[in-house]
Amino acid sequence: MAQKLKTATTLPLFRKGPDLDGEEETPVGLPPALVPSQAVERPPAGVDLTGRPKVLLAIGPGRSGKTTLLRWAAEMTANQGGQAIYAAADPQNRSLKAYVDDVEEPPTNDAAAVTRWLDRLLRFAMEEKTSALIDLGGGDTSLGRLLAEMPDLATVLEAGGLAPVALYTLGPRVDDLASLASFEAAGFRPAATALILNEGLADPTVPREESFARILRHSAFRAAVERGATMIWLPRLEPSVAAEIEAKRLHFMQARDGQSPEGRRVTPLGLLDRSRVRRWLDLMATELGPVQSWLPT
Repeated sequence: MAQKLKTATTLPLFRKGPDLDGEEETPVGLPPALVPSQAVERPPAGVDLTGRPKVLLAIGPGRSGKTTLLRWAAEMTANQGGQAIYAAADPQNRSLKAYVDDVEEPPTNDAAAVTRWLDRLLRFAMEEKTSALIDLGGGDTSLGRLLAEMPDLATVLEAGGLAPVALYTLGPRVDDLASLASFEAAGFRPAATALILNEGLADPTVPREESFARILRHSAFRAAVERGATMIWLPRLEPSVAAEIEAKRLHFMQARDGQSPEGRRVTPLGLLDRSRVRRWLDLMATELGPVQSWLPT
């Protein structure tokens, strides 16, 4: 147990003296241990895709937040009565299917076969005029292969009645910009592009802008923003809470409301952790507000 500090005898409270009259009061109080993300000044809303079928492509390195983002998007879509095809193309980890029913996936991890599968999926979505959410995964090469064959893929999708949406999830490592730089250089520049900075991957003891300083000032990032990409902060969810939700295979709303998955015996989250999830969902709704119309309807 830490030893308490011994203090000197205190003076009577509010003792007045002529030498203190008119003296400016000194502000007191400790700063919070972690300044919560605030969204006072919102960025301009992204391109309006209301009422249009769209294909959302979650792009980024492994464990950068792609699956978390799509899980949230899937819940919001279902909550609003929207419909979409959900697909997981990651060669190594297709965890989206643990949270969403009827997830489509390639029958093999072979790169060429996965590329053909993605091609067929996009064709189907255009023909049926239906939305799709696709988790490309950190090790996926299918989109790069398609772009090598069709640099104008974004234009082709638009011509087919499908709005392409590029969601780049980024941590504070400069190498996380590799896909963004490569695909933008290849000509894949959808009007609906989001650069999603994952606060959960940053040092929580320093301001997020400081953690992401190298990303924010990188030429690849700045070029995307200057041509119209929307920058979004992905709020941080306490890692222990996120891990428990993942281990129990809970939906975020189930975690918030203290519910268990239907037909499974799972201990609900405690009241304190439910509060953390509630706040996180509120922050997600605020931060993703500018691109709300990008979700399937």
